[in-house]
Order: sequence, then C-alpha cells, then structure tokens
Amino acid sequence: MTIKISEFKTYEGTERGWIGANSVDTTAGTYFVTKTNEFVALATAGSEISGVSLTQETFASDNQTVAKNQLNFIPSHVRNTYDVTISNGTVTIVDEGKYYDLQIATIVDGSSESTTTGQLRMVKFNSATNSVFEIANA
Repeated sequence: MTIKISEFKTYEGTERGWIGANSVDTTAGTYFVTKTNEFVALATAGSEISGVSLTQETFASDNQTVAKNQLNFIPSHVRNTYDVTISNGTVTIVDEGKYYDLQIATIVDGSSESTTTGQLRMVKFNSATNSVFEIANA
C-alpha cells in the first residue's frame, strides 16, 4: 500500500543530500518520510513528515555507514495533496479540515482525529477508507 499524489504543485528538483536510513524499504512505491539527523527514514506516528519519497529502493542494513545511498523526496513545503488510505475510526465528510496522525508511513490512523494537531490535514473526503490529505505537521 502506498500513497498517491492527488494534486502535484509545480516543483523542480528533489531534496538531496540525505542518506537513506539502514534497511529502509521504499521499493513498493511512495511513502511519507522523515529526516532524523542526516538520515531519511519512513515517517511514523508523531514524527515530523519531511516529505514524500521519490526513490524506490531497499537500503542495505549498513547504508548509513557504507554505501550512503540517498533517498530523494519531495519536501513537505511543496504543499502537494495525497490520496491516503485510512484505517481505524470513522471518517466522514464533516471531518474535512481535521488533523490526523499516521498509523504507518502510508496509512492514516482515523482514530487520531483532532481539530488542532496532527501530521496530516484532510482536505477532501472521498470515503471512510480513503481521502485526500496535505502534510500539516501541526
């Protein structure tokens, strides 16, 4: 399961110079990612979302120290919107504008709904299991 860009804003380049964390696997597609120190890992609940992965690769268990391959991503400030799967909780059209946290790097936790804080903000309701979100880090 991966996220899908719903609306792509004009943007040239990618965030470069960030080494993929050890054993990160992005071969299946597009994921929310986070920068920790000088490394990029898959975003988790509560972490700041730095962007969305572009690189599709499985990084070696010693990537941080040996190969140092980069995980390129579209930075969060680009303000794209993304179709994201929702799990847990009950999400309806009245929840547009509310904030949510991730369950994993590709799935929104519907039970984390908040009117003030969250990693993602719902901008368009599609269904109880998939809607359009933007990165908020609020």
